[in-house]
Amino acid sequence: MLLRGIFVGVWVFFSSLSWGAEICERLLKKDFRETSNIRLAYNDSGVVLEQNQPIINKKRFGSYAFNTPLEVGDRILAVDQKPVASDDSDAHLYLSNLLETSAMRDLTLTVQHQDGEEEIIDLKRIPYLGHPIVEANIILNDFQVTQQSSKSNLNLEVYLQWQNEDLIHNFFNLTDLDKSPIKCIYRKSAELENILQKIWYPTFETTQAGSFINDVTFKSLLITNDQSVPFNFILKQQINYQVTNSSDFRKFPFDDISTSADFIFQDIDLSAPPRYNPEITISQGNDILYEWEINDHRLNCCDTQLYGQGVLQTLDYSFDLNRKSFYYVLKIILPVIFLVYLSFSVFFIRARELESKLAVSMGSLLTLVAYNFVFGDDVPKLNYITVLDAWILLSYLFAGLSTMITIWSYWDYHRDQQTGLYNTIDSKLRWFVPITYHLLMAILWWGITNNWNMPGTSIVV
Repeated sequence: MLLRGIFVGVWVFFSSLSWGAEICERLLKKDFRETSNIRLAYNDSGVVLEQNQPIINKKRFGSYAFNTPLEVGDRILAVDQKPVASDDSDAHLYLSNLLETSAMRDLTLTVQHQDGEEEIIDLKRIPYLGHPIVEANIILNDFQVTQQSSKSNLNLEVYLQWQNEDLIHNFFNLTDLDKSPIKCIYRKSAELENILQKIWYPTFETTQAGSFINDVTFKSLLITNDQSVPFNFILKQQINYQVTNSSDFRKFPFDDISTSADFIFQDIDLSAPPRYNPEITISQGNDILYEWEINDHRLNCCDTQLYGQGVLQTLDYSFDLNRKSFYYVLKIILPVIFLVYLSFSVFFIRARELESKLAVSMGSLLTLVAYNFVFGDDVPKLNYITVLDAWILLSYLFAGLSTMITIWSYWDYHRDQQTGLYNTIDSKLRWFVPITYHLLMAILWWGITNNWNMPGTSIVV
């Protein structure tokens, strides 16, 4: 009996797999064009709540709620004059069962707007034709800051998930209700092209100046009637998104940039993934970035704009980054400071040794000029002064000042017919000049830490 049971179980398992594969293969061969889910019938309230909070996250386009004074960010305080639970999770569970399902009925909501004002709003149960609900999730694969920090290349995986039970019913027109749920996964490019030509699926574009989406590659499509899966369709695609950075180079190399990729969807009801965690994306990005460090990441959904009878919704995927300045401090700033210190050594050379003093001062100045050409490719080519430029120009000034003081000191030494080893002025300048140089550098550093910049405002490059 035991062996017979095992045999029957194995037979049922493999027969269900074979049956499911036959259904999936049939979809590829079936000739149809599906467009009906551009507008679908809904019986909920049209109000979507934030996760685990009695706060309105969005109003669905086409619903009765869309044309009420309800606003995104409103906190629901009471239903039909009865206060909701004080615990946010309990209140959310009660309200979501009431507002986000077909159990919706006519009711009155007491809400608190973001400005603190309370308002009572009637909400009627009126079925409506709405756009398909689409959840978009974006995963960062690679991040490159290019073209002297003016552009960013984002390699992203975009997951689009949506529901269409009517189409699923037509796909899997099954008479045997005991059959196991079917999951059809298409990964081959020919299969994906075949099936995507037949069904409606959400698409996106960008309107940002200087930004564009290219190398769009469809990776997989899951179609399922499994009731345990919240979506019938899950489409995975990989894209390369080039964006223009918003930069403030006046503080270079202690500057930062902001970069944002917007995804504009047409005629859908967009939502962000409920499990979005910015810390994970920041950690992944910092693992692949060397010159920059991500300090903030945001996934903002969903800015809505109306056009005629349709709607445009935008998902904004943005980063704030700080430049890692240690490279520039170690490879540029410290060597430049050392060369300036070397030019200050002329104040410790005997007054009569003009050739030696000029050799040191002129050598330091020329080396500084040559070194500037060496690291020229490592800095952005700008037509205004950055903090690093101010530092380098200050170093030029003091290195050149050492040469001028050397000549003047030699002339002054002989004019006054001094007899000591050093000009008396050299004894004072050997301390005064370095202290002044340090003081001016400290002022620059103070300006950096207090968000000072050279005249002007941040620019987009």
